[in-house]
Amino acid sequence: MSYQRIAGDATAFITKNKSIANLISYLRLFLAIVEAYILFIIIRDGSSALLLSSALVVLATFFFFVNYHQRIIEKIQYHESMLQVCEKEVLAADGVYDQFGNGKAYEDKTHFFSHDLDIFGNYSIFQLLNRSITQSGSDTLAQQLKFPFLTKEMIEARQEAILELSHKIDWRVDFLATGNLLEKDETKYRELLKWLKSEDVDLMGKLKFLLWLVPGINAVILGLWIFDVINFRIWLLTLILQSVFSFVNRKKLNALYLNISKNTPNLQRYSQLFQLIEKEAFKAPILKSRKDTLTNPSYISTAIQKLATISAYFAIRNSFFAPVLNAFFLWDYQCAHRFEVWKRQYSEALLQAFTILHEWEVLVGIACYDFANQSYTVPQVSDTVILDTTQLGHPLLKKGKSVNNDFKINKGEQLFIVTGANMAGKSTFLRAVGSNFILAMLGARVRAEQFIFKPIQVYTCMRITDSIDEGESYFHAELLRLQHVVKLLETGKEIFVILDELLKGTNSKDKLQGSELFLEKLIHYKTAFGLIATHDLDLTNMAAKYPEKMKNICFEIIIKGDKMTFDYKLRPGVTQNMNALFLMKQMGIV
Repeated sequence: MSYQRIAGDATAFITKNKSIANLISYLRLFLAIVEAYILFIIIRDGSSALLLSSALVVLATFFFFVNYHQRIIEKIQYHESMLQVCEKEVLAADGVYDQFGNGKAYEDKTHFFSHDLDIFGNYSIFQLLNRSITQSGSDTLAQQLKFPFLTKEMIEARQEAILELSHKIDWRVDFLATGNLLEKDETKYRELLKWLKSEDVDLMGKLKFLLWLVPGINAVILGLWIFDVINFRIWLLTLILQSVFSFVNRKKLNALYLNISKNTPNLQRYSQLFQLIEKEAFKAPILKSRKDTLTNPSYISTAIQKLATISAYFAIRNSFFAPVLNAFFLWDYQCAHRFEVWKRQYSEALLQAFTILHEWEVLVGIACYDFANQSYTVPQVSDTVILDTTQLGHPLLKKGKSVNNDFKINKGEQLFIVTGANMAGKSTFLRAVGSNFILAMLGARVRAEQFIFKPIQVYTCMRITDSIDEGESYFHAELLRLQHVVKLLETGKEIFVILDELLKGTNSKDKLQGSELFLEKLIHYKTAFGLIATHDLDLTNMAAKYPEKMKNICFEIIIKGDKMTFDYKLRPGVTQNMNALFLMKQMGIV
């Protein structure tokens, strides 16, 4: 496996170069001692050409090895980051994902499906896919999980991009290793974006002509003085007047310089990531178009380098030469103008580039998940088939622990009533269908041998909780979710509903009657499909009443004497065995 190869190479590099780094450290110490000894001789006996030359050579050699040592340390850190990436991916291939962020901060109990389908939190769908290197990358992944893509064209385009990235193992490791070395400071990143979005500054206004006129005048006066046409004092007076002009807008210039000097290093940190995308060849249309955005009309990394150059020039204002440069060239204004031009030219492109970078983080993360699960299938997107899947399993179950099932919605069928004893597998099956739908609509592989589906809004009602703070009962909370389903259907939207035990918060008579009426309401809309799990076997009579639109499916248990076994296999029809009384007797409750 390639991760082991990359990890092996990285380990060998680290071992070798740590020895070199240690050797250089001793060499630097030796050179420092030699330099100190030569300086001692010079102080004691006086200097000579040989001693001065020796001191300069030793000092230059010392600084050379300081820089060389720093470069080696940086390479070691990069290879250590590579090693960490590979170690995490090897664990992921074995079904271990707790080394990745779990996205718990994105949990939302009111969302359409995310709470019910374990989209966020420990061992969640987010954790399977998350390889984000920035907070905004995590935000983008969370947003896509909450609102997956609903068009065939986008899903198929993402599938192609993810498949290509999954094959680019070395590039993915390089991208993640480089990104993981970034300083994770979201505050600085937000400040950077705010700065890029801020209004353009125009300090010179209509006086921009002075930026070329003043240096021109100085050149002419210098020539006249050289040829003795004018007195030096005239030129000096001119320079003094120009220096005075440099103090106009001093506060604004200072503020502008501070902003540039503060944000440029923040921006430079992302330059390597942009370069990795810019230099790589991609075939998938999504990847090519995103790369083209980063490289046309010019490379984003080049734009960042241009800003670094402007910042470096601007920083000369802090040097001894600043008064002279301001007098001769209006240096501060020249730098401010160059920045103004840069910002107008590149700020929008950079904001778009960061959006692309965060989208890229998501695609790389899903590609890593796909590579770790190559036995899973790439879904087939359909315009007509709601769902046709074989050997469907829950993506969060450990490999080898899942009992897979076939499930198909034929033409005209809408709702499936799922019955079965406690712990027989109903809820796991419902979540398996829902979570694989979400993965499929992101363009990821799903845990199945075949998965043909139509992109559709998933809506669940499984883990309803009451709220004491908001004075909302369990029953009322459930009714609000069911009301939302109806409102969405009224707009003509196609919905796949996953409901676990309808109307749990009321009495059995109300529950049955209300459930029956609600299911009749659902099938009234041709755009409603889904699964309804229940322990109320009377509700299964609805399938006999509406045989074309409703079907009964079940999970059975086998009870022999004092033993109960589960096979977790989906069957047609209504369950024949329940286990509540059996379990109560086993536990001595009754």
